[in-house]
Amino acid sequence: MVTDFEFELTPIMTRDAQGVRGKIGPFGEVDVRSILAVGTTQHNQTVLAGERFPETVFSGGGSGGVPSLDGGWLQLNGVPVRIDLRVKGVRKGSRWLDMWYLDRQYTYKSGGQGKEAVLSRGSVTVTIDRAVGRQGVERVGKAEGEADATDLAMALIFEQVDTACLTLTGALLAIPRNFLLGNGKDEG
Repeated sequence: MVTDFEFELTPIMTRDAQGVRGKIGPFGEVDVRSILAVGTTQHNQTVLAGERFPETVFSGGGSGGVPSLDGGWLQLNGVPVRIDLRVKGVRKGSRWLDMWYLDRQYTYKSGGQGKEAVLSRGSVTVTIDRAVGRQGVERVGKAEGEADATDLAMALIFEQVDTACLTLTGALLAIPRNFLLGNGKDEG
């Protein structure tokens, strides 16, 4: 395990995928790509690939090329991650995810697409935010504490997931859609 390092993510765009890539400290290169839904499937998938990272997949409905957190699922090395949306009020930061993977518990907060996102587990924190004034760089990140490849995979996969339900505006916009589509999830 390594302590405290920074990294940068640059955009990827192809005909059938979009995402980010970067060199993540001592863990090397990683690609986080959203594979656009085709044919009869209604789901998009985000896949994280890197030699030193666990196989990480997020799948869910959505539009715009990325799967939605609302109703989606996450797996690391084929093991499902339990994801619970927590709502404590209407103020900024009052919506977050509690996640469990094997014997680990994580908390994930996001200010919305392209804004600051923070994943924490005990004394480990991975923060990813906008890259301001860095040519060709989309996002910058910082790992604090003894972050390992699993911690980083958990934080990085959400860079290509629609996390709007973690914001008040996103949750309010989701209510009519969920009602009309019969999702049944309480977003408020």
